[in-house]
Amino acid sequence: MYIMSDMPLNDSENKSIETIDTINTIDTIDTGVITKQKRPSIMDMIKEKQNDQDFNQKIGVATTLVLELYKVLMGAMLVIFVPQKCGSDMCSISQNVERTDSLSQAALSFNIITVLSFLALYFVEVKRENKMINYLEVNRFTPVDNETVGEALEKLAVAKKQKIWDYDGYYQKAGYASTIAFSLNSILSFIVVYDNYLDSKTITVFLTNILLMGLKVADVFSTVNTKKNVFYSAYLKNKVQYNDVDPDKVLELPESLIETNDKTETTESVESSDKSEPSEVTPFKDSETNNPSSAQISETVVSTQLKEEELADNSV
Repeated sequence: MYIMSDMPLNDSENKSIETIDTINTIDTIDTGVITKQKRPSIMDMIKEKQNDQDFNQKIGVATTLVLELYKVLMGAMLVIFVPQKCGSDMCSISQNVERTDSLSQAALSFNIITVLSFLALYFVEVKRENKMINYLEVNRFTPVDNETVGEALEKLAVAKKQKIWDYDGYYQKAGYASTIAFSLNSILSFIVVYDNYLDSKTITVFLTNILLMGLKVADVFSTVNTKKNVFYSAYLKNKVQYNDVDPDKVLELPESLIETNDKTETTESVESSDKSEPSEVTPFKDSETNNPSSAQISETVVSTQLKEEELADNSV
């Protein structure tokens, strides 16, 4: 039994109560601070990065770019790296570079021009790919046709959407310029290499390097020769297509536009359901075939009895 007292507390009791409240408050604040300062572990950060589509795509781009640069050097500098004959021995790299005849110098100049044109192509290619990775998303549950991707682009800001189209156009023009440089370089380099033919290694190395560059040129053409809103990746193979907007870059639409879209979708769904309603069909009742009526049973019994009587008469 508790007895309530109306007597006021003295100063010492008030101070002790205030001290207890203060300690409880500090404990609560300290607990909150400790919770906020807790940092994720290294394993958690690694798992988060592994599940990040943008991060994985950028790693793939960087790895592929290193290999592509090697292919460009070997495939464009044909006069330098293809084995050729100088006197009775194979030419060194310095001998290939220091040739004085006009044809060799012209071919070497086109080798350098081709390298520069492909470096410009890779610069535009990487910039385009980064725009795709940052602004768009690979969504395997969304259609990939030109019209559907165009509707998804409406979620982006106008400036970001225009940058994607601009870099896609730059990439196409850089691809055409690189193709022209590659074609002229191949013709001039073939003439120089043929004049200084060494052995079968000359043809083998020349064709291999030409094939490497030719595959790159064909890949560029297949990537850029698409409709306006079809964006293929230049580095992520199996021809990954960016067909949706990155969730981080979605532009918030006005409420009025959202309501209009919802009403349109509702109307279309109602119309489609009306068209797909089946006509009335009388259900099939298994009981009618599997369960005979009592009249049918009695007829069967009578007919059985008559047959038994006929058999008995015949036997007599």
